[in-house]
Amino acid sequence: MIHLIPTEAKRFRTFGWVQDPSDFRSLCDVVAIFDETSLKHQELAGQVIPALVEERDGRQRLLDALNQRPLRISYTDLVGTSFTPRSAARCNGIVQAAVRGQVRPFIGDWPADNFVRWAHALGFLRYGYQGDAFELTETGKALAQARTQGEELNSQEKELLTSAVLAYPPAVRILSLLGEGEGAHLTKFELGKQLGFVGEDGFTSLPQTVLVRSLASSKDAKEKNKMKTDWDGSSDKYARMIAKWLEKLGLVKQEAKPVTVTLAGRKYTESIGQSYVITGLGITALNRTLGKSRHKRIPKNVSFEMMATKGDDREYLRTRRTCVLKAVSEGKGRVSYTEIQKYLEALGLQEDEATIRDDVQGLIHIGLNIAAGERECVWKDEINDLILPVPKKLAKSSQSETKEKLREKLRNLPHEYLSLVDLAYDSKQNRLFEMKVIELLTEECGFQGLHLGGSRRPDGVLYTAGLTDNYGIILDTKAYSSGYSLPIAQADEMERYVRENQTRDELVNPNQWWENFENGLGTFYFLFVAGHFNGNVQAQLERISRNTGVLGAAASISQLLLLADAIRGGRMDRERLRHLMFQNEEFLLNQEL
Repeated sequence: MIHLIPTEAKRFRTFGWVQDPSDFRSLCDVVAIFDETSLKHQELAGQVIPALVEERDGRQRLLDALNQRPLRISYTDLVGTSFTPRSAARCNGIVQAAVRGQVRPFIGDWPADNFVRWAHALGFLRYGYQGDAFELTETGKALAQARTQGEELNSQEKELLTSAVLAYPPAVRILSLLGEGEGAHLTKFELGKQLGFVGEDGFTSLPQTVLVRSLASSKDAKEKNKMKTDWDGSSDKYARMIAKWLEKLGLVKQEAKPVTVTLAGRKYTESIGQSYVITGLGITALNRTLGKSRHKRIPKNVSFEMMATKGDDREYLRTRRTCVLKAVSEGKGRVSYTEIQKYLEALGLQEDEATIRDDVQGLIHIGLNIAAGERECVWKDEINDLILPVPKKLAKSSQSETKEKLREKLRNLPHEYLSLVDLAYDSKQNRLFEMKVIELLTEECGFQGLHLGGSRRPDGVLYTAGLTDNYGIILDTKAYSSGYSLPIAQADEMERYVRENQTRDELVNPNQWWENFENGLGTFYFLFVAGHFNGNVQAQLERISRNTGVLGAAASISQLLLLADAIRGGRMDRERLRHLMFQNEEFLLNQEL
């Protein structure tokens, strides 16, 4: 049952998704904080906190928190606060003191926050919205009391941890993906692409084909290793961390996977180390989650906060999706999207069916068992009770409204590309924006191409193959929170790229980025892509063109998505595109967006 409780709060904490911690022993120690009979609790109260926490940092307050009964500890007392610089950090949180760091005898506030989130996600801690505090669940108490001597997990702890992981929907999603078909072997990118509410900033996945092409073109071994290990989207990180938990419990095994892509007619193979296969124990565990044969279905722990992680309208998205979940899970048999739409309307939420359909797919992608059809869905799962703290004020962001308009118009393009609308306004994720734009144009529009980026290189190159007169495109993407005005300095930068491609002089630019174009291209163009454009962009496009003799264009991400949908649907081709787009002005396929 999902309980709707009105609240005055406007923002809520981020629970449900965890990227960093994987040490189960430390997790057990964090849970044991809440059991006053545990050795860990007694050590913290009697020795550790008096030794590590100075009085000016709240030593007595933390001791009082540990000594209160019933034991309910606030988020602030658990996690503490940060220090600047971090090298000067002092211990000022209970969880900080409970886990030993690699250098210091305590951890910082960020890893402490992650351990609290992890314990909450696995159902060991219960969160109270009114007091912003946590308390122990029955499962958490069982885990704390299962502790024996030594650092190795005992069999009872492993069983409790395994059951808790199997009640965590995203872990079930990873197991399900690895359990689909015989011999499934998936990389973190292939898992991340199918995890969470795809199509938004909080659940992004790096395009694997674009990455592998970039790896194939790189000759620097150090750079290639960094790309393989450090380049990933948020969902890729979640997938990698969950797979690590499952590996430690013996449910999956990490095995490098060779991935082959084609570039300029040649095949390239790169090995992705963070790739996984399910084990025999994993298949048995997956059957437990589904309630197959003698197994009783494991009810899943779902939280309101799991429904969205980023965005100005995060609370709106969380509320809407939890209400969709309530309508589906409490419905009788088949529930149509029209029925869900009417249910949302009764709660004051105006949504179209395309958005509801995407939300249902998102619920499936976080690990819930729902059979979804074109017009209706059927609930096939079981969840534990959860609270929906309905905020007093809810409002959609302009980006959400743009995506809703696009959903109605995108008939052929996968809605995962709607994440580009968010990424186009997030400068912190500019590399991911570059790569997703390249993926859109190569995987959906039929262009050949490569992501470049880096110093003295455009973000990417694109070109056609198989046309009577093949052409190339020099691509520059711009992720700015308030749109892009194409300042003179960056127009000059594009002009320099155009000239370098014309002269192709190694002395001018030793990295020779233009060699990534296929030979024999007859014409070249330049293209800017951003969330939207401000100011007199046309004047700058005309100046670049006048100085170089090359035509260009600017395209908002909405127009680019509509263009890709038109190409996928056969309403546009790459030959016609060149004449419509490259006119030294902003490209508009649809005036409404």
